Amino acid sequence: MDKSLLWLWLSLHFGANSKIYGDLISYFDDIEDVFRSTQMDMDLIGWLSTSDKRKILNKNLEHALEVREWCENNEVQIIAYSDDIYPSALRKIRKFPPILYCKGEFPDFDNEISVSAVGTRSMTSHGQRIAFDFGYTLSKGGAITVTGMARGIDSTVAIGTINAFGRTVAVLGSGIDIVYPRENYALMNKIIENGAVITEFPPHSPPNIYHFPIRNRIISGISNATLIVEAPLDSGALITARTAIEQGKPLFAVPGIAKFHSNNGTNALIKNEDAKMATSAEDVLKIFYPEHKDKINLIAASKRPAFSKSALKVASGGLDNDEFYSRSKENKKKISKGIRKFEEIIEDEPEVVLDPENYSSEQIKLFSVMERGVPVVMDDLVQKTGLSAAEIASNLTLLQIEGLIDEQPGGFFMKN
Repeated sequence: MDKSLLWLWLSLHFGANSKIYGDLISYFDDIEDVFRSTQMDMDLIGWLSTSDKRKILNKNLEHALEVREWCENNEVQIIAYSDDIYPSALRKIRKFPPILYCKGEFPDFDNEISVSAVGTRSMTSHGQRIAFDFGYTLSKGGAITVTGMARGIDSTVAIGTINAFGRTVAVLGSGIDIVYPRENYALMNKIIENGAVITEFPPHSPPNIYHFPIRNRIISGISNATLIVEAPLDSGALITARTAIEQGKPLFAVPGIAKFHSNNGTNALIKNEDAKMATSAEDVLKIFYPEHKDKINLIAASKRPAFSKSALKVASGGLDNDEFYSRSKENKKKISKGIRKFEEIIEDEPEVVLDPENYSSEQIKLFSVMERGVPVVMDDLVQKTGLSAAEIASNLTLLQIEGLIDEQPGGFFMKN
């Protein structure tokens, strides 16, 4: 049987960020056995819900075949958990992605050095220069850069890599055919030319707000090390930092001037000894040099690039992202379809208020200090509510059951 197709079938049933894939493989050993399972097999498994069993017993492959056909017609590669090219490091994470959709040339992550470099969307001009430098010098030093292609630090790291004629990989929080932010259309095409764009979300999936925290485990998962360039304490980049720590990956952070909000997160990572300080690509790459002298060039990594506004332009007839996007009405129409910006998501959906008759005062207090779309950790909730960690943990569980909040990778919680 076609194992890749079977993984696609299963992924379309259960979606992203589910531990059920690992649980099923631990129980059945192979995806073919999962597909061949019967009602009798399901009756013997107590940890599966009735809904989960129903999905597994639905052996209809029509949807999977349709998705595969769409990918073939649009030059999108489907990389399944069972494929040899699937990164071995991703197989080790608790909630591995069963399928990766790829446009471009998927790197051999098992035999290459890759460094994820991420940070805030609201970067300073200094952060922009630092991000460009790291993208350029990491690439010159022999590494593949990995980002989330978000505006700000992520995009600038990718542009720096492209200027160095290096390879970069973007991990999307949407389907492979959806560009977010939409002004990155030109950049996305350059990334595909110079590397790859990948995602675990099926084609046409919009960039929903909850997609981005969960895709961060892939950013750190396919990387040998993670670098946080500029990030405040509430930055989504810190989720990537936490997933890197959980995965046992080396974590680096660029220090910054303490009085600037944009440096609070990176400085805290260094202060708490969660991350090593990095002021150059050499600081990151030298940990790999002893075992990978054939891949790492520390001399090349030490040379800072020339930097100017023109260097930030993505080669597309000399146009930058905004110019390219505004001149392409057809692509503008296509890209806009299905896209909902973070701000629009929060504004369009009314704020949920808990009824005191149905929820305890602790649950109401806990829920009220959380902001929709802003991940927080347990320590923040203890500080904001005055409740103990034990009280918060028990009430978080109840709110999760109600579907009011979600737990995200890296020990973060987020209001839905």
